[in-house]
Amino acid sequence: MPCLPPWLSWDNVGTLLNSAFTTSLVGALAGAFAGARAAQHVAERAKENEQILTQIRTTNAAITASFSICNILLSLKKQHTKPLYETFVAKKAELKAFHQMRRAGQIPQDQPFKCTADFSAPQMPLLPIDVLQRLVFEKLSVLGRPLALTISLAGVSASLADLMQKRATLVEQFKHLPPNAEDVLAALYFGHPFAEGRVSTEYADTLEALFNQTDDGIFFSQLLCKDLMESSEKALAAYKKRAKKTAEHIISVDFNLALETGLMPDESKYQDWLRGVQSSSSPGEAAASK
Repeated sequence: MPCLPPWLSWDNVGTLLNSAFTTSLVGALAGAFAGARAAQHVAERAKENEQILTQIRTTNAAITASFSICNILLSLKKQHTKPLYETFVAKKAELKAFHQMRRAGQIPQDQPFKCTADFSAPQMPLLPIDVLQRLVFEKLSVLGRPLALTISLAGVSASLADLMQKRATLVEQFKHLPPNAEDVLAALYFGHPFAEGRVSTEYADTLEALFNQTDDGIFFSQLLCKDLMESSEKALAAYKKRAKKTAEHIISVDFNLALETGLMPDESKYQDWLRGVQSSSSPGEAAASK
């Protein structure tokens, strides 16, 4: 048994432990510990709330960037790529009918096809791809499809720039053909045989790719808007249960006009892509639901 100092007996120790002072001291220590834990919990919850709000606000910025990309590409399609491509397809059908009539002897063999080529040169629009990438990859905690869509949009932007430059180069070559080379121009423009069976489909392929890439950019950007809106709406709804009152809101975008005017690409073209890349919620949304 341990030896106590002469002035401190076991009876005195028992009395001290059962005294009001000791009880108050233990209670105060327990209260301080509980208060510290409560304060820590409040601080952690406040930090989580601020992180979720930051995610919601950053998501709004990403939605705005993606919607801007979509709008720019819709304008590009309406003003340039759609008229260019549809006129090209119609004129190509005219050339096919012309060749059939010439083979049937309905028109002279030496009669050239009057090729009405569109030599307009649309410029590559400035797309806020860099802004979108910084928001999605550096600021947002998103997983799955939004990341794939952002990567796809960056690829579309680069491809569109290359295709426009390639088309401009081909147009310049066409402009330097001799005035009496209408058959050659028609063959090069529409991808038909010329000069002993030679065929060049470079212009036709470039124009078709330009049309399709514009559609891809429109589809990916509008889908990214929808994914970000859905994820952020869920996060905001869960956050309101935690914070009760908030002035935060999610930016809402509408693509009905594009659908009504036939500018929105058919989703069926992208079924393989959609099956390969599934949508996913963000960690911010998951945190908000705790």
